[in-house]
Amino acid sequence: MALEEHTDISLEEVEAEPEKPATPYFIDQRWYEDNGLSFPDVIMARMCEACQARAAAGEVAEERYTEYDPKTRRAFQRTRQVPFASNPIKRIREDCSAKKGYISPDMPSLEAVFRIYLANGNQPMPLTHVREQLVDWCPDGQCRWLLLSDAQLERMVASDGHYGLRPFARPDEQ
Repeated sequence: MALEEHTDISLEEVEAEPEKPATPYFIDQRWYEDNGLSFPDVIMARMCEACQARAAAGEVAEERYTEYDPKTRRAFQRTRQVPFASNPIKRIREDCSAKKGYISPDMPSLEAVFRIYLANGNQPMPLTHVREQLVDWCPDGQCRWLLLSDAQLERMVASDGHYGLRPFARPDEQ
């Protein structure tokens, strides 16, 4: 009788394995240090011409930051003057990535992927999310990076030796 109770389980449920979550990637700043490269210089080269000109002119910008007072246990918003491109990833995310031409259809695939990570503030994300965002930059759908299969894109990013793209290890996986 007990055997008959379990026959209601479908074959698909028995054979289905839990899906492993997609590997998130990010731009590893330590990779640049380990390879004798300047991370800020590489990132600043991806800023739009207008932002590069403002940085080169020595322009300053106002930046908000939070200050915590341990005596009163309150946080305060403050502002300070900083060099315009003191945080180039933030500048790209807030300004450059919104401009036409930040990613162009004739751009090499890894460069386009790299710029998507910059546009998202270098937040770890799986390549499926990167691909979804790349679609927005390819009006005709024929860009070289969209012609790659998911497996090809994964292999390309996993073997990257130029942009510092690395798998992100979640704290529970370390």
